[in-house]
Amino acid sequence: MKHFVLAATVAALLAAAVGPAMAQASGSSAVRKLDMSAVRDLDSDNVRIVQSALQRRGFDPGPIDGIVGPLTRAAVRKFQEHYGMEAQGQIDNQLLFALGDVEAALSH
Repeated sequence: MKHFVLAATVAALLAAAVGPAMAQASGSSAVRKLDMSAVRDLDSDNVRIVQSALQRRGFDPGPIDGIVGPLTRAAVRKFQEHYGMEAQGQIDNQLLFALGDVEAALSH
């Protein structure tokens, strides 16, 4: 049941957050081959995008500063727990997809 809830949540978030071009790309082989548990080493601009997305969804990451500090990790962990993901507090591909940042997941 937990996996179904997670899949439904990710699908709903993607449908709401991803534009038509990225929705088409989501069917590509690159997405199908993507390791959803891979932890991303994001630049500060992408971290700010994640922080802003968390904040918009009610998970306070602290300052939108591009730094993955303790407040950002706590917000990531709370988001992951809330949506039934493995709550490690790390920015992985699954989190990026759930937040609608498909490009960041595919860019590495």
